[in-house]
Amino acid sequence: MMPSSRRGLTRAAAAMAAWGLAAPGARAADPWPSRTLRILTPFGAGGAMDMVARLLAPAVSQALGQPVVVENRPGATGTVCMGEVAQAAPDGHTMMITGSSFAIVGLLMPNLRFRMGDFAPLTRLTVGPSVLVVPAQLGLRSFPEFVAAAKARPGQWSYGSVGVGTSLHLGGEELKMLTGTDLVHVPYRGWTNAATDLLANRIQVYFSTIPDALPMIQSGQLRALAVTHSERLPALPETPTVTELGFPKLRVSSDFGMAIGAGVPAAIRARLEEVFRAAIREPAIQARLLTSGIFVVGSSAEEYASLLAEDIARYAEIIRVAGIRLE
Repeated sequence: MMPSSRRGLTRAAAAMAAWGLAAPGARAADPWPSRTLRILTPFGAGGAMDMVARLLAPAVSQALGQPVVVENRPGATGTVCMGEVAQAAPDGHTMMITGSSFAIVGLLMPNLRFRMGDFAPLTRLTVGPSVLVVPAQLGLRSFPEFVAAAKARPGQWSYGSVGVGTSLHLGGEELKMLTGTDLVHVPYRGWTNAATDLLANRIQVYFSTIPDALPMIQSGQLRALAVTHSERLPALPETPTVTELGFPKLRVSSDFGMAIGAGVPAAIRARLEEVFRAAIREPAIQARLLTSGIFVVGSSAEEYASLLAEDIARYAEIIRVAGIRLE
């Protein structure tokens, strides 16, 4: 039997081939859009992904001349939402906002009722860099100090995440791989519980979103050691990037995009790509997102497909090396 990691890589390659060679589909016979458009989100209301979707909906509605509603479809690591979009009528009225798990679930769940080739990427909307934080009481003031201290205590220090198989979990494993450290993974339901243990030094390191960690960094409770972005962040001007620190491949961020069923006609996909790219670049929306530590990308569909290919290959290797499985 083919190892699960090999199967994951094979599925990743198949998905990329499907995205790159997707048939244009039949020409839409009816005027489009002809009714309300739906943006499905794979997680519940109130989070950053939900916020982005609801910021975009009015701008997309105005551009297309039809109402746009956001519907939350949480469950099963995003696969409930993905399954609904994959099985929706290919008429261009149902789509989804994607998160980092979009590139991961197919690698960890081999028996899904859909495959990645059932989706057509439209645009990568945003990236949300993470900041690597440690409790101030640990007494470490820099990333090299942390690496040296962790290496001196193999298996004794822990890192937190929001769950097994999430991008933060895989980011922690990538940190271990690139730095040669031995850290124990501790999954949490969310930032609040993780922060409690972090402040108490029950875990020693965490990749956090900027808005979550910033108040505790500013108060001196947490120490920011690195940001996973190409440039230093305005909110943390003294904190070096992972590239500056010599780890440019360490990429831990919350990325959002748009995807739709692969059977949707090419002309409709192109129009949606255009509309979402324009909406995310509206100055008011960009400004609102920046306050939450989210940076606008607005890539083309082709660029997003390429970025997803890179993500899938990188995650597949991390999963293979770390031996990660969803029980």
